[in-house]
Order: sequence, then structure tokens, then C-alpha cells
Amino acid sequence: MDNLSELIRNGEGESVEFKEQWNDHGLEALASFVNTKGGTLLVGVRDNGTVTGWNGDDRAQQVIINQIVETLRVQPEVSVERHQGKPVLVIRMKRGTTLATCRGRYFQRVGNTTREIPAEQLGRYFIAKLGVQWDSIADNYTFDQIDPEAVRRFLELAKNRLPFAREDESIDILLQKLELIRDGKITRGAILLFGKNPQASFTSALIHMGRFRDAITIIDDKLLKGNLFSQVDAAVQLFQQYMQVRYEFGEKPEKTEPLSAMQRTEIWDYPIKALREAVINALIHRDYFQTGAEIQIRVYDDHVVITNPGGLPEGMTVDELRREGHRSLPRNTLLAQVFYYGELLEKWGTGTSRMITLCQDHGIPEPVFSAHPDWFSVTFAKDFYTDEQLLAIGLSDRQVQAVRYVRDQGVITNKAYRELTGVIDRTALRDLNDLCTKGIFLKRDKKGRATEYVLVKKNPDNPDISPT
Repeated sequence: MDNLSELIRNGEGESVEFKEQWNDHGLEALASFVNTKGGTLLVGVRDNGTVTGWNGDDRAQQVIINQIVETLRVQPEVSVERHQGKPVLVIRMKRGTTLATCRGRYFQRVGNTTREIPAEQLGRYFIAKLGVQWDSIADNYTFDQIDPEAVRRFLELAKNRLPFAREDESIDILLQKLELIRDGKITRGAILLFGKNPQASFTSALIHMGRFRDAITIIDDKLLKGNLFSQVDAAVQLFQQYMQVRYEFGEKPEKTEPLSAMQRTEIWDYPIKALREAVINALIHRDYFQTGAEIQIRVYDDHVVITNPGGLPEGMTVDELRREGHRSLPRNTLLAQVFYYGELLEKWGTGTSRMITLCQDHGIPEPVFSAHPDWFSVTFAKDFYTDEQLLAIGLSDRQVQAVRYVRDQGVITNKAYRELTGVIDRTALRDLNDLCTKGIFLKRDKKGRATEYVLVKKNPDNPDISPT
């Protein structure tokens, strides 16, 4: 339990609120504590931390307790404590197992403020409490909204993993077997997967994809619509349009063979399979309750960012995603199941580790996963020496400047480093040695000439290095 003096000294925050006098706003603050992480309300303290004191007696204290219990249906822990000789009413609330309502409204704590919980967030909470997922909700959709050709293409994809499916299967029977019909009604998942025009029902169920020169310069901008399968295909096609490709050729054919017999392999900036995996993950794990929010794909000169609405499931961390065979907690189980049957999704819980392996095999940095309560993103970088990568491993701004210099010039010396950054000889030597220690530069001593520093090909975290 936090000490009163410490609470006042630290000021208002996510779990502490000051009130000079008791009022209805105090009830709202207490409700927000219950609905967030718990917290403490101090009555008799101004917003700036000045203690004015609480002058109520035992009867007034009991009236407040009764008001809290009757309004919030939660039992508070209430006491009167003294700070610098002045009494302060201390009301502590634990985090609740269910949401507390304050006169028909729901509040949450955001930083040091009390805010009403948005209707969409409330809807997600109550549906989750019922154990219902977005894709399993059925409505008055009709079979006229289902595209038979989309179903036929899926059956072709799923022939290995869906032995019960037949090409002559009626659509209603197939959807029932896939659990996409509930109580005789077509589910939202069925419309997204096989609908003729899913966006007529779900306007934000699309991918917004663009090619960017930098954060504000847009070269191309597209909205990818249609069912989820077609969105995946369209995204992959745009990736190939936006990216560069080079070719590697196999052994030269024998004289008796035509030149066309020579094997040619396409090498894209990023592994196509990893990008496809990330797009599929975004489509099946996104939070479709967030209306107005769409999947965004931004393709820059040196990196790609794929962001979907909805954070990680409660209790899951980004570190866990990097472990092979981690827990799989799909937000939309029916969508994930159909993609698995169609061999567009492997064993659940392996997608992120497969992306990592594909990038390693391709010779580019591992993807970076980022999570927020309202969104999740994966970033693919073209090489190991982007500014973001270098700053992330602890390089200074002038060291990053030196890496850029070597990328352009091929080599740097102590003198060139000093001229570039304006530091003295001792500082330059320390910075350059640090770059070598971190596996970014390789020192080359030349007899009778200044020591040169060149870039290392491999990942800076990988000690198995080779010079460029």
C-alpha cells in the first residue's frame, strides 16, 4: 500500500486522483480505477498537491461509503490519514473483475484523466464476455451475397486439408461444415471470405496500401477491396509492382540444351512469402469491431510497415511472438480456420517465427513487431544499416552519420571521421572502436597508410562477420 506522503509527492497519475472536496466527479474517478488498474482517490488535496484537509466526521465518511457502494456496486477501502497535520480522506479501489457503471456511464483511466469508455470498446468488451468473436456473429445476409466463384477457388486451394469438401457441394452445406452458418444465418466471416462485395456491409474491411518516398511524400495510393483472398492477392501484386527485383542464374546449360534451360531465380527486395504471411496475419487477427479503421501498408524506399487495427491478445507480448511455437490466440477463429484449410496459413502460432526465418534466409534484418492497445504492426527493413536499426542498437547520431558515409564512400579513416563529425582524435578513435566492437565496422590496417574502416555485411548482432 502506497504511503500517503509518497502519493501526494508523486502527483496525479493513472492510479491517483486528487479532489479538494467530495463530489460526483469523485465517483467517476473511482469507477475509472475499477475499470482500469485500480487506484486511490485523495479528498482534501488540490490538483497541484496542496493539502487543504478533509473536515468530514465519521457520519460524512459513512455517507460517502454508502454512495460508492450503491452507485458503483463495489466496496471501497476508506480511511482518514494525516499529512503535515491535516486529515485526508483516502479511498482505495481495486481493479474489478467486471466493469463498474456510474449512473449508466462507463469510465476508464487514461493517464491522469478520467474518460468515458467509447461505445465500440464497450461493445467489444461485452461480446468478449459472452465468448463471441466478430466473425461468428450472424445476421440477415442472403446467399445472393455469396460469390460461387470465390467458393470454387477456395475448394481448389483446400483439397488437401478439407477432405469432406466436394466440388459439387452446395454452398449452404459447405458453409455449414465450415461453421460459417449459425442458427440458419450466414455469419460475418462468410461475407468477408466469400462475399461478392464485403465492403457493402463492412466499409473498413479493406487494405489501404501506398508507396511512399518519405513520411509525407506519397507516390501511389490504393484501396484493396473484395473478399479476403482477393485482398491478399492484390497486396502481393502491388508489393511486386513497388519493389525492385534482380535475377540469379543457375549453371550454364550444355551445348545441346537451349539457353532457356538456364534456371533463373527472382530475388525481390523482401521475401514475398514473408510479406504475404504478414498480410494474412493482419487480415485474420485485426479487430473488425474498430469500424472506420483499416489495415495500412506503407512501402518506403528502405522499409515496409504493415499495421492492423487491434493490439495483441491480453497477456501476450511481442517477445512471445518471437518464440517458435508460441501460443495462438486468433481474434477471428473462423477466418483463421478457413485460411488454414486453404493452405494459406500453416500451423497456428508459427506465422511470426516463419517471417523471421524467411528474412534471415533472404539476408535482411529480422522483422520488427510493435504492439499498442489499439494496433499491431510489423516492419521489414531492406538492410541492416538503416538509421532506425542503428539507433536501436545504441549508436550515437555521429556514428550513424559515419555509417551513412561508408555506405556512400566505401571506407572511412580517423581523419575523415573527424572532418565529418567535428570531434577530436581521441573521441573519433573511441567511436570507431565502438563501431568495430558492435560488429558494424571492420578495421583494416594498411602498412604505411592510415587505418581504414569498412562496413560489415552481416547483421550487427551476428558475430560471424565478413567484410564488404
